[in-house]
Amino acid sequence: MCLRLLVLCLLTAFAPAAAGADDSRGAPATFGYIENVFVGNLGLEMKGKLDTGADSSSVHAFNVEIYKRGQRDNWVKFRLVGKDGRSIRYDQNVVRFVHIKTKTGGTLRRPVIHLPLCIGGKRARAEVNLADRGDFEYDILIGREFLASRILVDSSRTFMAQEDCEPVDED
Repeated sequence: MCLRLLVLCLLTAFAPAAAGADDSRGAPATFGYIENVFVGNLGLEMKGKLDTGADSSSVHAFNVEIYKRGQRDNWVKFRLVGKDGRSIRYDQNVVRFVHIKTKTGGTLRRPVIHLPLCIGGKRARAEVNLADRGDFEYDILIGREFLASRILVDSSRTFMAQEDCEPVDED
């Protein structure tokens, strides 16, 4: 167990940090591999998997529509649904696109956006790709980019986070 935590410490210490000025790192906290994740400024609660094997984060998005604003800016409209069934619509600038390899050998092109995330009081803006995660157990996957230097993952535990994530006042 101690060796596993040491390895996770080393992995997160040298991984790239997530983007965002709203970063609230402080000392790293230890959470389970399954935690409640609060998404966006309104704090939409989703059941998420903290995955040290994934580079980046991914969220299950509905009604994804990519469109252009002006000549070059890509934007995306989409909807997220929380654990309680609450739905929030978003209209955001696309930061970039990623190409994900499929099991069949092809690739999927997914838009990446900036999205505020909070787990157990650890809050930051992260790059998140919009995906169809309907075949997966968890609606959001949190990768190393967000975990780095702020969260250690105990793979033998779930729902360890004690501190709440209050919605951010947007005024």
